[in-house]
Amino acid sequence: MMSHSKPRALYRAFIAGWWVLLAIPALAWPADTVTIVVHTDQVVHPDFRGVGFHASWPLHTTTREHFEQVLGKRWRELAPKFARVTHSWAKGQPGVSDPKLQEALAQRLNFMKQDTATEVYLTTMGPGSAPAGPERDTYASTVVSDLEYLIHSGATNVKYYCFTNELSIKEWADLKDDLPTFRNYQQRIYNELQRRHVDVKLLATDASPVAYWHTLRWAAENMDDITGVYGGHHYLETDDPADMNFYSWFLGRCAWASDLARKKGKNFILGEFGSRQYFDKKYGYRWDTCLHYGTPREPMAALQVAEAALAAINGGVYAMGYWTFTDYPEWSDEPYINQWGVFKWATNGSETRAPYYSYGLLTKFFGGPATVFRVEAPDPKLRVAAIRHNDRNTWSIAVINRNLEPVKIELRLDGTPVSAKFRKYLYDPASVPKTEDGDLQEPAGKVAMRQGELEDTVGPNQLALYTMRYEDEPPAPVKGLKVAGMEDARRLTWGANSEADLCYYRIFHNHARIGSTIATEFDDTGPDRDEPGEYEVVAVDQSGNASQPGAAKAPTRERR
Repeated sequence: MMSHSKPRALYRAFIAGWWVLLAIPALAWPADTVTIVVHTDQVVHPDFRGVGFHASWPLHTTTREHFEQVLGKRWRELAPKFARVTHSWAKGQPGVSDPKLQEALAQRLNFMKQDTATEVYLTTMGPGSAPAGPERDTYASTVVSDLEYLIHSGATNVKYYCFTNELSIKEWADLKDDLPTFRNYQQRIYNELQRRHVDVKLLATDASPVAYWHTLRWAAENMDDITGVYGGHHYLETDDPADMNFYSWFLGRCAWASDLARKKGKNFILGEFGSRQYFDKKYGYRWDTCLHYGTPREPMAALQVAEAALAAINGGVYAMGYWTFTDYPEWSDEPYINQWGVFKWATNGSETRAPYYSYGLLTKFFGGPATVFRVEAPDPKLRVAAIRHNDRNTWSIAVINRNLEPVKIELRLDGTPVSAKFRKYLYDPASVPKTEDGDLQEPAGKVAMRQGELEDTVGPNQLALYTMRYEDEPPAPVKGLKVAGMEDARRLTWGANSEADLCYYRIFHNHARIGSTIATEFDDTGPDRDEPGEYEVVAVDQSGNASQPGAAKAPTRERR
């Protein structure tokens, strides 16, 4: 008996295995087509301003090279049209301006304005407490003087201001229980703005999390006359990245807040949001970061961040800012680490994280001003948002498939017979498309829309973004490249390209990429800089098209 039982068992396993193999194509093959309708006669928001970031980095001291090759380069690449930015006082002196901080902030705000047309909401971290009366009036006057300085310095993209972050003054969110004091500060700032004719609107209430959004109703009832826009934050503290109920819940919260603001003739800004927080001691430091960063859950958390953005867009928000663009520097004199960025700080190699390639697609292609339309998707596990860019009448549409199998979709622009080729970009948590120097992923191809209808297949747990917001024509080749030998580097210089949509330059040595920059100079300090051969510089435009290289021979130099 023993001699026959093993062959029979193997035979049964063999037959069972074949049935499994035969079943796999059926499981992986898309089911019936799902028709997604964009109702072009039903506007969710007529003046959506964009998907963006909180950007503390204007106040972080850094080197010129780090700004040109990482911070500025990646800001241009992701091209956010909205940002929440930090305003600060002199260290340890709330209510006292720091001219150096003000100058640095003005420079960065002007960079945002000129390079990416970024609209800015400014808020003060650590405002300090001024007694009611003349001292509070003095505080308000200093706030407006800082705003006036920024605007006179060219930073006219500062549109909104709130005197405190997340209703904090002595402790985090303590003003949620003392909203009349919040109103009193805002009133005094409002009076000074009006007196000086400074065109900045005040935001209320900047509350975080959703549990504190009841303060928005109080503000609408008690201080709408001095409020120009409403705003709040939320971190996804109780929501696992795989939670299927999160999207509809967050959509409802954003729609509630947007509707409250709209009834007052105002907008609602999602000023900060992010995934679940880790806030505890680590290595003797107070550590503030996303719980999922650096874990196997990071790729799915990045998908959830994009999902939250689509919920906010469909909920009617005016703009949003993910916390945050980059990590805080780690040279602080306080034992505090803040690592929330879509990429790391220079001391950690400026390495990108998964949200760079999911949320970054949305900052790039879901910028305003744009019109958001209502989308109808019969499959509840499909999340879809659609905008039409107001300047060029082009469309961008994002689809997240939360099914565990591919879904064949038919996208239909109801009543709008658009015929165009859409570029398609993909984010797949199963294979995060990390790229060199933080470049956004290349398009996955083009998909044709004919008479307002587009057909495609979206894989399981994938974000597919379809956009008309691109050009196919590459920039002109770089001219005038020169290479000079230096003691510790090779200095490359070249002529600036004249294209209006130029994004940055890539630098190669002997066909190996050695860096990127938004400047027209680059110092090669790498270990192979003394190797003979050729340097090349390639111009890259906002559509990701690369020029033919401009080339120059490296000067010969005695090997070390």
